[in-house]
Amino acid sequence: MLIIIIIIFLIAIISMLGMVMFRAWEIETSRIPKHSNRNIFPKIYFRHVEKIMLYLTKHIVQWIVLVAVKYWFIVYTKTKKWTRKNLPKIFKFLKKESKEVKKQSDSFVKKAILESKTKIKRIKEKVRKEHEE
Repeated sequence: MLIIIIIIFLIAIISMLGMVMFRAWEIETSRIPKHSNRNIFPKIYFRHVEKIMLYLTKHIVQWIVLVAVKYWFIVYTKTKKWTRKNLPKIFKFLKKESKEVKKQSDSFVKKAILESKTKIKRIKEKVRKEHEE
């Protein structure tokens, strides 16, 4: 086993030296240009940074809101279930009807809010299904 590892190591060293010597030979015989004019740092415009930061902020805020809402709905569902079982008169008094979501305009923030609302509804339904069984 040790002999195989040593043989693989020696083959790797020899192939590395071969590649370095081949590259040096290419540079010596001018087969490739010695200096290349490439930009190490690409041009970054403020609009690109702003766009990236908006999307990152949107996803971070949505994640925080969704985690908070998920646990809020878990507590709410468990409390509702307990109230229905132990205090039926208070449960009937606090029962409320559902509302429909209105159509929003097309701004970035309003799209993000609408997207968050739909995700919150999905989480609410998922939590309700998990904890009411």
